[in-house]
Amino acid sequence: MVYVSALARFGSLWLVGLCLSVNVFGQAHYQHNVVWGRLALTDTINSRLRWELYIQGRLQNREVGSLNAFTAPQFVSYWPWLTYSIRPTLRVGLSPVGYFKSWLLIADPSEAERQPIREWRIALRLDQEQRFRRFSYTNRYSLERRWRDLANNGLFLPNWRVRYQARLDVPIRANWVKYGFTVSVSDELFLQFGEAVRANPNIFDQNRLYGGITYGLSKSVRASIGYINQIQQRNSGKEFDHAHVLFGVLTIDNLLAPLRRWRRAGKSQPPINGSIPE
Repeated sequence: MVYVSALARFGSLWLVGLCLSVNVFGQAHYQHNVVWGRLALTDTINSRLRWELYIQGRLQNREVGSLNAFTAPQFVSYWPWLTYSIRPTLRVGLSPVGYFKSWLLIADPSEAERQPIREWRIALRLDQEQRFRRFSYTNRYSLERRWRDLANNGLFLPNWRVRYQARLDVPIRANWVKYGFTVSVSDELFLQFGEAVRANPNIFDQNRLYGGITYGLSKSVRASIGYINQIQQRNSGKEFDHAHVLFGVLTIDNLLAPLRRWRRAGKSQPPINGSIPE
């Protein structure tokens, strides 16, 4: 019964995103090709607490209809997190501050000249995981407090954004898999409200449907690649951006482990050349 409930909940969220896109049919829709890249650095503080740092950049096509997604900037972010495990399947995360800079998805050549929007953000998230024999299912609930310089005048307007993600992870077991191989599917819905978006016609912000794989390169290094179909509403309420995203992530866990091993070895100073012995 729980198995069926998890699948039904994931399917329901996907249908919500689909209905949103159907309801806006006939309005202005713009197609974009985008590449996202993320470096995720993580390590443990103790048995329950860990820190994470996400460094991300996004590029997009400058010319409308172009398949070359490496010609114009779209996003840069530096996003630190502290994550506490209440139990192995229930985790709470806090980002005390994150810095973001975003460029408009280009639907017209003139938009390529617009200045980026700077943003500061505080965020809270809760991951509730359910583990089954052949897959795991995770509900992620996020609350963000954002301050954005929307007019590029140094005035940062606040608003709230809530996010809900449903995610399925299916581990692949085979003789050639040494450090883990996982197939993942997720859908995430974004809703926003508050001062900065009060004039917007509704609270829908965007929806992201994702499918991809994660492969372990070593005990502490993983590489992920996948595709995101993103639907994002513009402030007018009558225009929608459809981004086709190639998303790659390199995750490095236990980042400071070599330093801890060096300290356990009893050395008082690191080598002059900056290398840390294994």
